[in-house]
Amino acid sequence: MSATFLAAAAVRAASATAATTASAISAGGRSGGLLAVPGFFDREKGAPLLRRNAGFLSPEGLPDGWRARLDGWPALAGATLPPDQADPGCEDEAALRIFLRDAERTFQDEGHRTQMIELLKRVWPENRDYHQGLGYVASLLMLFFDTETIVRILLRLTHDQRYTPGYWKAAPEAYVRDAMVYARLVEERFPAVATKLQSACIVPEAYASKWFIGLCVHVLPYASLLRYIEAFLTEGYVFLFKFALALVETLSPKLLALKASDVNIMLELLRLDTCHFPDNEENEAFFLRLVADAQAVELDRAHVDALRVEEGEKLDAKMKRTREREAQLAAEAEDDEIVFSDEEDD
Repeated sequence: MSATFLAAAAVRAASATAATTASAISAGGRSGGLLAVPGFFDREKGAPLLRRNAGFLSPEGLPDGWRARLDGWPALAGATLPPDQADPGCEDEAALRIFLRDAERTFQDEGHRTQMIELLKRVWPENRDYHQGLGYVASLLMLFFDTETIVRILLRLTHDQRYTPGYWKAAPEAYVRDAMVYARLVEERFPAVATKLQSACIVPEAYASKWFIGLCVHVLPYASLLRYIEAFLTEGYVFLFKFALALVETLSPKLLALKASDVNIMLELLRLDTCHFPDNEENEAFFLRLVADAQAVELDRAHVDALRVEEGEKLDAKMKRTREREAQLAAEAEDDEIVFSDEEDD
């Protein structure tokens, strides 16, 4: 699955779908992205990206008012100017293999997969690293925007301190810090829930990444997901904590009723798994209310920033101890190596 393979995939994709995809996606942010490509829903029937669509998006177009709202997203993100990219590309073989796998897990159509890979290659130089959450967000934006607009938005999310720089790395220390901050906020506001989760040995890193890093793509149904993304673009990283707190408050009766041994059920609830929250009319109202509740949560940005500093220092100290321990083990392993002599002792 090298660059040669990817080039071959691009050639195969250049038949029926590539021409229509290229024209629709390159036409501009108001073209509608992949949703404007004729036959999109036929080719992407059953695609993982659309599993939580719940009828929100359809061949007839977006629900009333949503095209205008989406056209406002680049301005909300401050992504109205072309990005300054000296080297928009990726030749890292390991990264290209991951891009391919994630594209195959996202779209059914090979042309759309190829386009996703090319998009991820455009963003790669900014981090020289990758997290699947970036693929989630990039693929969602592909439904609505042209490539240049998507790149501008993704780069703003990657660089702007209002958002989540450092999240889209294979080992995202910025996310781990914020997961620790979220745990502190839960301790402050919902101590009984915090105690319950601690008794079950559940740490935030085990379940919160799809809210924070993946921006709830594959978690929320689309009617709620777009509102979640819009609120995030408006409020920045603080909204992620507000959503997390609203969710914990909503789930607290169910979580507190469980035993410490019910770890799997707790994780399923916190991840909003479809086994507990299937796409139906009742849960559509639940999710819409959840996002609205999150927007209404009162949370002081200065307090969050102070916790970020505190938890960041704790994480730095922990990482330093880990690196020192790894160096010590490596040195001990060297000392333990068997050295064979050319001569035997008498």
